[in-house]
Amino acid sequence: MIGSPYGPYNPYFDPSLYMMAQDEKRQLKRTSNALCWMLIASTVFLYAISIVGRVYLNAVGYTADYTNPDFHGFTPVLYYLLNGVTYSAGLAIPAFLYLSIFRIPPAEVLPFQKNGFLKTGACVLFGVAVCMLANIPASIISNIENMFGFDTDLSMPLTDDPAVLVLFFITIAVAPPIVEELIFRGIVLQSLRKFGDGFAIVGSALLFGLFHGNLVQIVFAFIAGLVMALVDVRTDSLLPSILIHFCNNAISFVLTVVQRLYGETTMGYVNNVVFGAAVLLGIGSLVYLWAKDRNFFQGGAVNPVFRTPEKIKTLFLNFGGIVLLIYAFLSSVYTLTQ
Repeated sequence: MIGSPYGPYNPYFDPSLYMMAQDEKRQLKRTSNALCWMLIASTVFLYAISIVGRVYLNAVGYTADYTNPDFHGFTPVLYYLLNGVTYSAGLAIPAFLYLSIFRIPPAEVLPFQKNGFLKTGACVLFGVAVCMLANIPASIISNIENMFGFDTDLSMPLTDDPAVLVLFFITIAVAPPIVEELIFRGIVLQSLRKFGDGFAIVGSALLFGLFHGNLVQIVFAFIAGLVMALVDVRTDSLLPSILIHFCNNAISFVLTVVQRLYGETTMGYVNNVVFGAAVLLGIGSLVYLWAKDRNFFQGGAVNPVFRTPEKIKTLFLNFGGIVLLIYAFLSSVYTLTQ
C-alpha cells in the first residue's frame, strides 16, 4: 500500500498558525461583543439620563418655556447645560463600568506617552487636514439625501447670547473630543490592538462611525476615526487625537457663528480659507512624518491565517455587534425621516 504524499494539513502554513488563529478569533469575538455592548449601553444611558433630567425638572416645578421651540421647552442656557452633562455622563458611565467589570487599569487603555512638540503638532495638522477632506464624501451623501427630499440638517439651535455661545462651544468642541477620544481611541482602540494595529485602526473607526447613527456622520466619523486612530497608534498617546478632534469641532463652531453673524457668503469664504490652509499644512505634515519615520504609514506583520478582513467580520458577527449594526441602521432611518 502506497501512502499519501500529502500531510493532514496545508503544507504552506505551520499548523500552529491555525490553532493560534482559532484562539485569537475566540478572544476577538469576546472582546468585540463586550465593546459593542458598552457602546449600546452608552446610547441607552444617553436617553435614560435625558428622561431622568426632564422628570427631575418637572418634579422641582420647572415650567417648560416654548418661546423658542427649537430648544424643546428649555431655556437656551439650560438646554446646553443638560446636553453637555447628559452626553458626558451617558458615555462615561458605561465606559467606567466596562473597565470595572473586566478589571482593566485605566493606564492600560489611556496612553499619554510624550512625543515632543513637532511630532505631535505634525500629527494634529495631518489629522485636521484629513478631517477637512472627509467633509467631501460626507457632503456628497448629504446632497444625495437632499435630492430625495430628506432633511439632513443636524445643526443645534443657537442664540446670540454670549453665555449660550460659550456653552455651545463647550458642548461641541470641548466635551466630545475628551469623552469620545477616551472611549474610542482609548478603550476601544487599545482593547483591539492586541489583535493587530492595522485591524484595531480600521475596527475602531468602524465602531466610531456606526455609533454616530446617521449616514452623513457615519461616513465622516469613519474617515476621521481612521486618521485619529493611526496617529494615536504611532505616538502611543491619545493627545494627538484629542487635539485633532478639538480643532475639527472648533472649526465647525467658528463657521456656525460666522454664518449666524455675517451670513452664508462670508461663511463660505472663511470655510474656503480654512480648508485650503488645513490641506496645505496637512501635506507639509505628511511629508515631515514620512521623512522622520518611513514606517509611519506601514502596517505590521499579521497572522496569514487570520487576516484583517476576517477580523472585521468577527468584530460584528457576535450578539453585541449585530445589535449595534441594527441600532446604526434604525437610527439612520429615523434621522432621515425627522
